[in-house]
Amino acid sequence: MRLKSLVRRRPSAPLVVSFAALFVALGGVGYAATQLPPNSVGSAQLRNGSVGNFKLKFNSVGPRKIINGAVGSQQVNASQVQLRLLSSCSTGAISGVAQSGNVTCSPTLPNELGTSGSAVTVPAGSTSTTVATKSLNAGSSYLVLAYPHAVISGASGQHVEVDCTLSVPSSSTNGGTPSSNTITKSLTVNVGSSSQSEAGTIPLVLPVASATSAQTATVGCTDTATPSTGATVTVDSTLNAIQTASNS
Repeated sequence: MRLKSLVRRRPSAPLVVSFAALFVALGGVGYAATQLPPNSVGSAQLRNGSVGNFKLKFNSVGPRKIINGAVGSQQVNASQVQLRLLSSCSTGAISGVAQSGNVTCSPTLPNELGTSGSAVTVPAGSTSTTVATKSLNAGSSYLVLAYPHAVISGASGQHVEVDCTLSVPSSSTNGGTPSSNTITKSLTVNVGSSSQSEAGTIPLVLPVASATSAQTATVGCTDTATPSTGATVTVDSTLNAIQTASNS
């Protein structure tokens, strides 16, 4: 074949297509990346898993972009976010919560009720004078403690006896017949020739069963003097009730 005829020969159609394909492969991608029309790329054009962490703009993902319920315990930093409590306390109270949500339970202190009555004069005779009262909540048993403090001023040689009673005169109790709800103790004083005042404390302790309605603990005192005149008796008392069973 002569050289002159080779130069004059036109390129074939397949050769032209091949060169065109090579041009698109080398330069067409750059064109597509810089000349894409606005809003032309959607989810259909993105491969699954093609957008990584470094392709996201800082502060570009907000709460509106997260599906409800999509973030759970595996996605949060447990050292900065308290996980939901995994349990509760069947008895006592929660004293601590771990990062995992596990709780620590501790027994609760019993309820304690208390009052302190002002000093009252107890006249001689058989009629009881109320010194202090305290209402007890229904549904729980209590240990009731009272400490009446009596001050006695009598005539020389006089014999004075102060009787104080702690009582919870109540109601029917849960589950049966009420037990004894009173306790009485005495303080006896023989006034000397100097007729000085004498004082003493009468400790009273009474267990009280639970009841279906509120109960009232009462401290009442009487005094008896021989001879019957000339003695002055004043009594004040604290009254405390400690819960011994939880409310039902």
